[in-house]
Amino acid sequence: MNLHPAAAVPRHQRLLALTMAGTTGLVLLALSHHPVAGNANSFQESLARIAALQARDGLVHGVLIVMLAVLAGGLYMFGALLGGRRPAVVAAMAAYLGACCALVAAMLMDGFVVPQLARQFLAAPQADIDMAHLVLRVIGIFIQVLSKAGLLMMCAALLAWSYALATSAWLPRRWRWGAGLGFVAGLAPAVYLCAADMRLSPASLMAIFACHALWNILAATMLYRLSSEQHGSAMHFSYASAQKKHSLMARAAK
Repeated sequence: MNLHPAAAVPRHQRLLALTMAGTTGLVLLALSHHPVAGNANSFQESLARIAALQARDGLVHGVLIVMLAVLAGGLYMFGALLGGRRPAVVAAMAAYLGACCALVAAMLMDGFVVPQLARQFLAAPQADIDMAHLVLRVIGIFIQVLSKAGLLMMCAALLAWSYALATSAWLPRRWRWGAGLGFVAGLAPAVYLCAADMRLSPASLMAIFACHALWNILAATMLYRLSSEQHGSAMHFSYASAQKKHSLMARAAK
């Protein structure tokens, strides 16, 4: 197999590939359990519902932040497989890290700041509740903007990685089809986010991440398969070297 030296995949990365694939599924599971306060008859009732969901909100968003870090680590190693110093790979990783920063900021506000504010103002005077209403509306706008910006940067990262995969000169040709999958997984959500004037919800987040999940599974599969193939090649080389050494020693003894 003709692999570029920068694309060497250590054996332990098979575990990272499995972790990455599992984490992708867990993200979808966590998003499906994202707390929703629902419609309320008054703002005070909304505060009560948000405050009641504080523990679950923090747990779900905390888990999502950790899993986002795991995915970033796996995709960093995938970028190294494509050639870590290539401009497209560097641009992809920069975009993905920017996306992680934006999404983590949005999740911290949504999962921790908003429930805490709701609890603080739950029994406040009416004047303070009116101020809390304004503050939470502003925070909600920030959450939406940061979430959309983060998802768009993720889409840009997928497109850059797909280009790097399509133009790779040292990976086996059988993986080139993955570039097409990456282009679709990156372009479709980007068009949806830019064209649709809508408010992100757990359902729309699941739909967008489901597209990105296809790329994550492809990246994990490539990491695992290429790592296994390299390990098998190394074992074969080691066995052949041992056989050759044994043959030379036998001839020397004669």
